[in-house]
Amino acid sequence: MRSIFFQPFVRALQKHYGITLSELGVPPKLLEEPMTLVPYSDFNQWLEDLEHVIGNRAYLSKMAKDISFDNMDKLGGWFLSTPELALTFRRINYGTSCLQSGATFHGELSGKIIKWTYNNHFSSGRGRFQDSVRMAIMFTNTLRYFMGENYHPLRIELSGPPCGNGEFELFFGCDIRWNSASTRVWLDISILEHGNNFPFELTRPMMLSNLELDEFLNMPQAHDVAKMMYEMINYSRFYGYPSLDFVADKFNLSRQQLQRRLHRFGWSFSSITSYVLCNQAIKYMQADLSVKDIAEELGYKSVQSFSKAFQRQRGQTPTQYKEKLLERSHRSPI
Repeated sequence: MRSIFFQPFVRALQKHYGITLSELGVPPKLLEEPMTLVPYSDFNQWLEDLEHVIGNRAYLSKMAKDISFDNMDKLGGWFLSTPELALTFRRINYGTSCLQSGATFHGELSGKIIKWTYNNHFSSGRGRFQDSVRMAIMFTNTLRYFMGENYHPLRIELSGPPCGNGEFELFFGCDIRWNSASTRVWLDISILEHGNNFPFELTRPMMLSNLELDEFLNMPQAHDVAKMMYEMINYSRFYGYPSLDFVADKFNLSRQQLQRRLHRFGWSFSSITSYVLCNQAIKYMQADLSVKDIAEELGYKSVQSFSKAFQRQRGQTPTQYKEKLLERSHRSPI
């Protein structure tokens, strides 16, 4: 799951409760790089932990109005910048595949009713309920963006037992079916067929750099073992220099089990780590970070240790490689 996808949640949490995810041990740097991929199991745990930190299982009800796509910077604007609700509905359903893997976003047709559906088989426990509420809120706020603040869905289905003292019923303005297998927001198909109640306002198109576009589209698939390992090591660097124990724990394996699996592919943890950090270093070079800052961002103890590791991978020092990158970027087109 990309950190940009829970950006609205993080901002609403800070606004309404004065709490940051850093209070749960989440590195602030993780949220500063919006395309960073986060294991969904960690996000699920954060959702659950916040129940205890805030002391209220219905804590999302207070934040609900601010958990919306338009609080998601560049990508949020792209999802909503369409002439009508039907186009945004489709754009969210296919566009979120690059924001969260392992989950489905789609519409289920039942007579004259469309059930906007979210399925996530990787959520669990109380975190599953909070995630269900989060997506029902985002769907509902999208509908209100086009239909007006007074719009109410026909019904809401949430994956969890009854919660709160009517706060969620008050926000959604409709009946809630609890303990549902999936998250669903029911709406009359006519609002998709006949557009919205407000005139379309032209907004500036989403502008992504080539590097940002590469990162956005580069979502690993479940069967891609190499890519999954790459991203888990990249994630672990936010908690310090990547360690075998940290990564093994995220895969629910012992360090010995992870080592055996790596050896099956002819890999070692140290060689993969060096490769991952080298590639990330190049991205930071493209963003014009200094060699010193890059070494710190990647968890190296010193610039010298970073330079040696980089030179083993690329045959050049970081300074030499960065100079060549700059030469190419400034080279006039033929």
